[in-house]
Amino acid sequence: MTYTLHVIAREVPANDADVFTFLEQVAGHTVSMAPSQQLKNFRDAALKLFPCLSSYAATDAAIDDCPWADGPLGENFKGGYGTIGIARRHGEVIPHLIRIASDLGVTVADEQSGAVHRPLTYQVVLERAVPGVEMEVAAAQLAELMNQPLDQMVTLLKSGRRTLVKRGLTRAQADIYVVALRDRASCVASIVADPRKPAPAPAPVAARTAAHKAVRKAPQAQVAQAPVPDVEQPEYAGIEADDNLFMAAEAQRMAAMTVAGSLILGVLFALRIKSPFIMPGLLAMSVLGVMAVVQFGKALESTRFRMLCFALLALLPGIGTLLLGWTYFRAAGILNNSDITSGNGLAGASVVRELGGMPEGAMLPSVKVLLALLVLAAIGGAMFAPVGH
Repeated sequence: MTYTLHVIAREVPANDADVFTFLEQVAGHTVSMAPSQQLKNFRDAALKLFPCLSSYAATDAAIDDCPWADGPLGENFKGGYGTIGIARRHGEVIPHLIRIASDLGVTVADEQSGAVHRPLTYQVVLERAVPGVEMEVAAAQLAELMNQPLDQMVTLLKSGRRTLVKRGLTRAQADIYVVALRDRASCVASIVADPRKPAPAPAPVAARTAAHKAVRKAPQAQVAQAPVPDVEQPEYAGIEADDNLFMAAEAQRMAAMTVAGSLILGVLFALRIKSPFIMPGLLAMSVLGVMAVVQFGKALESTRFRMLCFALLALLPGIGTLLLGWTYFRAAGILNNSDITSGNGLAGASVVRELGGMPEGAMLPSVKVLLALLVLAAIGGAMFAPVGH
């Protein structure tokens, strides 16, 4: 008994019951063309495991063990479609063919059972830097490959988190990504199968029979092969949004802004530089410091009473500066322990945006607050400036 498989290197209907009707339509409106590259790869892989019937001499006893019903096998593939007849060793050959097809992103329709074997899809997951390569070197290469900020890639590799790069790939495409990450970014990546949907009911017998008759009558059509995705800029899953970490990062930034701004204005005041904008500026920095302390209290989920007490302390000269320093370094420790930053430095703006679920390039709330306070300070200074100043 000849066991017939249909091999399709193109998108097929989502409903398995419609696939064989679809094949009947394809077979009825086709012209002979060269097989697509996907089917060439499928054919070559199949023949590597099981040599073609035409490769045996007529007197070769091994020909009786050849699984193919006809040959040359390559003539059964035209365009993006082909059929395979299996005369023997069905239980051994068919699983191999289904696996090869899946790896290449090719669908196999089983005419006998009505089953449609759709290709598995895979995810590429970034694991770590290649052993022996300095993390900073790998991060720089990874940032260039993924078109992402360098500080974000350094943080990612130092955190040791497994990060999704791309999903929905064929096995062959996933292999390309893994090689690209290894050779061009000095990173180790793994391949994980995407979850599969429950198997649908097989196609009706009538549809399978009609498809079988149609493909026997007509040559096959060429269908454009789906392009392999560009690996120049793989997708990057990034950092998950976290409200508390976002508030901690913003509090840290506001504390740093307050200390820096107060220091600059304090030096100008000490030098007795006469300007109507110095005092309003110092007042604006005091307000920003209070906001930094309150923001950090929210990040720690402190009580309102405790936040009020710390806000009042932030207004006191000297004590307020110490409190802002504590806020900065305490926030840095939280971000460091959460693998968001390394050391006591500020988290990059792009990292903070991701923590807050903000779009790329959006202005951070801390920057908006600083600008608003500076504008108010400028207005206040202008209002109280001596006439003719």
